[in-house]
Amino acid sequence: MAAEKVTIDHEEAVDFVRKVQKRINKEAYKDFLMTLCAYRNKWKDVADVYRDVVELFADYPDLLEGFHRFLPTSEVIADLESKLQIL
Repeated sequence: MAAEKVTIDHEEAVDFVRKVQKRINKEAYKDFLMTLCAYRNKWKDVADVYRDVVELFADYPDLLEGFHRFLPTSEVIADLESKLQIL
């Protein structure tokens, strides 16, 4: 299956981050931003980011679903979810 190309504009990303900020506690929000920063700086790969976000958004399934849009492809999401279930 070919990888699907998802285009996310800057405004959509900013809106999502604001939504997260309003919904989760301050410490979890800080951890979320640190995770994104670590990914941007290539200190974490997609699997590590997803694992962190699953934990941070454990009580917010709608936020986790929204975050899926920012991952590279739906195939990556399915693969990561299956690996996380094994752990």
